[in-house]
Amino acid sequence: MIDIAKAVFGGLMLFIGHDQEWLFALGLGLLVGLKLTFLLPVESALWMILLVVAAGGAIGVLPFLIYQESNYVVTGFLFGGFFLSEYGNIVSRAIIGTGLAGSTWLVFFVGAVIGAIALGWAKTWGMMFATAMVGAFLVAGLFSGLTPIAETLIAAGLFVVGCITQAVIMRIEKQAEK
Repeated sequence: MIDIAKAVFGGLMLFIGHDQEWLFALGLGLLVGLKLTFLLPVESALWMILLVVAAGGAIGVLPFLIYQESNYVVTGFLFGGFFLSEYGNIVSRAIIGTGLAGSTWLVFFVGAVIGAIALGWAKTWGMMFATAMVGAFLVAGLFSGLTPIAETLIAAGLFVVGCITQAVIMRIEKQAEK
């Protein structure tokens, strides 16, 4: 069930993510909340797990609903932290043959700060880049049994296709406004 949700969310973000910033913020919040459920005791009730996931989603989408400009920084924070902690090991193993060293929290925090600064600065183009990247890795992650290099190459190809698709859509939308 989670794989189906990741596939749908990944596909949407890959191709139309820059237009659906609220959905990207909500989805990232839910993914971060899901990632944080490992902090709960093993015998936790389902309602507690769902509460943590829902809180992550709320943290992701509330800044967008309150003040849209803050969404770039908050979404960048969630994107950077989630992306580096989730996929940094895959890319690191593919490039240098070993995973990232150090604490998971340190990796999350470094990625979060970089993501917040980058999306806060780049805004729409940064959002396009981030949504295509998350979408590409979520979709590529569905191909089980691949080597880290193969998964990274598939994700890279999907990322390029997603960025080109979103750039074309953005250009068409701007021309339609004129």
